[in-house]
Amino acid sequence: MAAYRKKKDKLSVPVLAAVLLGLFVISALLFRHEVVSGNVWAMGVSLGGLSRSAAEEALLERIQELREGPIVFTAGSRTYEVKPEEIGLIIDEYRVLRSLDEYVSSAPRLWPSFLSKRGAKTVMASPVTVDLPESRDILGEIATALSAEPQGSRYEFVERDLVVVPPTEGQVVKREDVAQALKEIEGTCVEVAYTPVAPPEGQELPALSLISEFSTEYDIEDTDRNVNLALAAQAVHGKVLNPGDVYSFNREAGERTVAKGYRYANVVVGDHLEPGLAGGICQVTTTLFDAACLAGLDFPYVTAHGIPVDYVPPGWDAAVAWDYLDLKIKNNTQEKVVFGAWVEDGRVTIRVFGIPDGYTYEIAPVTLAEYPSPGKRPGLLVETYRVKKLNGEEVERQFIMRNTYQPSYPPPTR
Repeated sequence: MAAYRKKKDKLSVPVLAAVLLGLFVISALLFRHEVVSGNVWAMGVSLGGLSRSAAEEALLERIQELREGPIVFTAGSRTYEVKPEEIGLIIDEYRVLRSLDEYVSSAPRLWPSFLSKRGAKTVMASPVTVDLPESRDILGEIATALSAEPQGSRYEFVERDLVVVPPTEGQVVKREDVAQALKEIEGTCVEVAYTPVAPPEGQELPALSLISEFSTEYDIEDTDRNVNLALAAQAVHGKVLNPGDVYSFNREAGERTVAKGYRYANVVVGDHLEPGLAGGICQVTTTLFDAACLAGLDFPYVTAHGIPVDYVPPGWDAAVAWDYLDLKIKNNTQEKVVFGAWVEDGRVTIRVFGIPDGYTYEIAPVTLAEYPSPGKRPGLLVETYRVKKLNGEEVERQFIMRNTYQPSYPPPTR
């Protein structure tokens, strides 16, 4: 009896397998659906093995992405974005969906999808075209934005620290490169071919240290004035002076105009303050003057305001006005000097980087006379000196400027 049961169990295994195979065959014959057969791609989307409905859904999602944009052109590490309408993007939705007919076949629902996407990659004809505007050279704009000049060693800031950046190669992108990429557009990211350009050979730059820093405070609610501060700081930030070079604020900033973004804010006029274009930028030049003085640099030209300002004591300020008042700073050291400028969180900060000379420097204004005036702050006669010290002992006192401040009305309260 036991032998019979054992023989029966052995017979049941192949019978069960045969039954399951039969059920699979029957289900394969009865339960089928339309599937994209082969390793088929369209608009950068893999469609092989997807049901027709899933393939159509994937394509419609890609079409929606393209229509909404932006379209991002990429060449190397550079990118440039445009709106779909800027390149006249046209997508034939009906054509792309009908193109699936050629690749769809019937397959069992239980058939593994990877078996339906085997074979060489097949790319459906692109349904994406562009109708470039005649009024704008959009291809040229994209090519220019993606091109870059090669650069040698240079100084850059990481937050507020100065670092030396090694040489980097440039690249050239032509209009023809962009046009060719548009012919092969598949998605919102468009890869554009480019020609690399080797960086110039040059001498390595010396690492520089922070040798001085100075900050002044400003009212964060004075919006127009703060816009002027930020624009003025751009004329200072990252400027490199070689030994013997002279920095000129007016040369770097140029004429202050509305077209450049400058706004009206209080400026010194006679013995009081009143609104004027680019008001407030003297706070940047004042902060720069004090930082440069603490670094031991020289001043071929510097002058103070006609009345005291509220962000530094008398004798510490440096006034500028287009075409007649300037701040000039000479690099009197044997190494390069770099300025960094920041207007953030209520503080204007200037940092000077160079090679320490072993000395420390102090600003020492001396009030020589006062000129009282009823109802006003007294006028002042002030001389400003820079004191050079070694191990805390004065070794030199250099005259910087003499200034007469007029009697003036107190500045308006904030």
